[in-house]
Amino acid sequence: MNLRKLQSFLESTWMDVFGVGLILAVSFKLGFHNTVINGVPIGWFSTIGAGFSMMVTRLVTKRNNIGNFIGLFTAVNSAFVDYFLGNEAAILTYPISFLGAGASYLFWKKHPERIPRKIDYIYFVNIGFGFCLAVILNYIGFTDFLKEPIGDNKSKFLITTAITGITYSGILNTPRMYADTWASWQVYNVMKLYQNILFGNFAFVAKYIFYLFNSGLAWIVWHFVRRSSEQTKI
Repeated sequence: MNLRKLQSFLESTWMDVFGVGLILAVSFKLGFHNTVINGVPIGWFSTIGAGFSMMVTRLVTKRNNIGNFIGLFTAVNSAFVDYFLGNEAAILTYPISFLGAGASYLFWKKHPERIPRKIDYIYFVNIGFGFCLAVILNYIGFTDFLKEPIGDNKSKFLITTAITGITYSGILNTPRMYADTWASWQVYNVMKLYQNILFGNFAFVAKYIFYLFNSGLAWIVWHFVRRSSEQTKI
């Protein structure tokens, strides 16, 4: 019964409102929306993108496929923002996020029951493939397509590659709706906090603090939904 209450709490509308409201409040309070780089109002793109990204996460948490659809557009916006804030590999890595959101949307559309599943060998194959892809694409991006050494960008390359690997692991496993994907997202959230502090993207710092809380509860609830479905079948 307690887990059902937890599920109701996690999937409530007020949590959606709180999450989006938190992002906007912090962004405007810090004045990050006024950030301009090379004449581009990157602060507004970042702030608005953070709000929509929050809705994507909240909808996916509730296993609502509209979240995956919106994720197609937030992937494009995030690539634009990250590139202008110093992530040179963004133009190479974010297309994978775009394709992943599209794949999840199509897969989930075919399975309207959307019951989370246990991990299997495909789960680990996706993680391995995701990290290999992350290393290759980020190395190409941070070396200007293999023309220059990484040099002073080494720290950004390492943290960005690690984050990208975890991201791809989650993206590749989201279509099959593994409950344990949320554990991977927890590691991702911690690393994204560090990355956005490094890049000075304060609008996203607040977002990932909330994500830590959301992902922890989602891991519990998705496993609860999975076990409840298995018991019903029995």
